[in-house]
Amino acid sequence: MGSIVTIATSKGGGGKTTLATCLAVGLTTRGYKVAVIDADRNATFNDWHRSNYEGPEFLSLAEARHVEVIDLAQQHAETHDVVVIDTAGFENLTSSSAISTADYVLIPCMPDRGSIREAMKTAHQTQTLSRAARRAIPYRVVLSQWNNRGLAEKATRDDLGAAEVSVLESFIPDLAAYRQLTFTGRVPVDGKVGEQINALVDELVTLQAIPDTPSGPAIASSSAAPAAGGADPVGG
Repeated sequence: MGSIVTIATSKGGGGKTTLATCLAVGLTTRGYKVAVIDADRNATFNDWHRSNYEGPEFLSLAEARHVEVIDLAQQHAETHDVVVIDTAGFENLTSSSAISTADYVLIPCMPDRGSIREAMKTAHQTQTLSRAARRAIPYRVVLSQWNNRGLAEKATRDDLGAAEVSVLESFIPDLAAYRQLTFTGRVPVDGKVGEQINALVDELVTLQAIPDTPSGPAIASSSAAPAAGGADPVGG
């Protein structure tokens, strides 16, 4: 049984899709069998994967319906090491469902007041859903577009610390390479970006958010789930 990792924040443009991309490619490169469910009605991740992505193959699906996203995540957790759910940039029932079915929740947060507020709100939402489900749903904030020496970054860490919100040590740095990959479809797996992605994966393994070793060689697939609202299937 694989792990379900939900990436969520109620802030639009908060870095969810970038984090999903880094995690999916980083895991696949290391031999994990990965499925990504794009739970945003805009299907930005799934469209990028289908049209632009160049790299080791993983399964990409689009499903924005709140009940179906749970079924799809649990179904693919039976056959994949990690299922990543990329949610919409606002609070909706599908995002709540994706959090409720997760083994781990990652909350991206950029160094600005709006991101901090929405990260705290999503952390609180995760805690509430955890109580409703009567099981622990662990979470961590992932610092995104990050410069460790910045004053705004220091203020962000201070605010998150004061709110007792847990934060990963690894982060997504503010590098042009992350913006370029949306155009080129190539995700760097070496150099500075590769180091940061590997650090993220290593930390999630340490936290037992994902399996410590892959179950076998990655399986390429082009199958897809029905898109929300009964539209034609889309997939990578």
